[in-house]
Amino acid sequence: MGIISVEHSSNLYWLGRYAERVYTTLDTFFDYHDAMLDKDKNSYRSFLEKLNIEDKYGDYENFVQGFLYGTDHFTVNSAFRYAYDNALVIRNTIGSESLAYMELAVNTFRSSQHAKNLRLALMPVMDYLLAYWGNIDDCLATSEAGIIIKCGKLVERLDLYFRFFYNSKFINNEYEKLCHIIARIPRAHKNFCNTKCLAVLVEVLAIEDSYKECLPEVLDNLSRLFQELAI
Repeated sequence: MGIISVEHSSNLYWLGRYAERVYTTLDTFFDYHDAMLDKDKNSYRSFLEKLNIEDKYGDYENFVQGFLYGTDHFTVNSAFRYAYDNALVIRNTIGSESLAYMELAVNTFRSSQHAKNLRLALMPVMDYLLAYWGNIDDCLATSEAGIIIKCGKLVERLDLYFRFFYNSKFINNEYEKLCHIIARIPRAHKNFCNTKCLAVLVEVLAIEDSYKECLPEVLDNLSRLFQELAI
């Protein structure tokens, strides 16, 4: 895409996806975390099921430590590592301030592992990620790099919203943002969005909550929407 290499386009796209994966996963995690504390300590199993992750933890305490801070590819810790690795490769594109906010988020997250009040310890992590996104929006709002990052961000957010059966109002809101971003893709690069996959999403989202009846198909088309960048 323009002066951005294919490799760096992929780095930008996955930076958007992994950074958003951390934020939205943590945000959703706290809903289940509160339920585990107040009502049912086995509710974490429903959380894992929606992410299509096998329960290897056995209990609530192991889940919290393993899912957040473990080294399996699906953990929050791994998503953070992948996000930072991609950010480091394209630091000249995203800027030193955005990279610094990402590093602050990563370091604060890792230091929270043994905190007594997990929610309180992770709140600054969420704040640093919001600052990171704010800086991306400020510096790359109209650039091709900014468009690619936001494509990754919105695809990941929709993926998680679908999996956790978010209210259709929230899903449609994010979908409209994605369509707005796609419309801003330079004419010379319009083909990097798979229009067939987009058409499936349009059809499914036209009927409220119908995506729940064909979730695997929806997730598959969403994952292939920008397949050219997801190398």
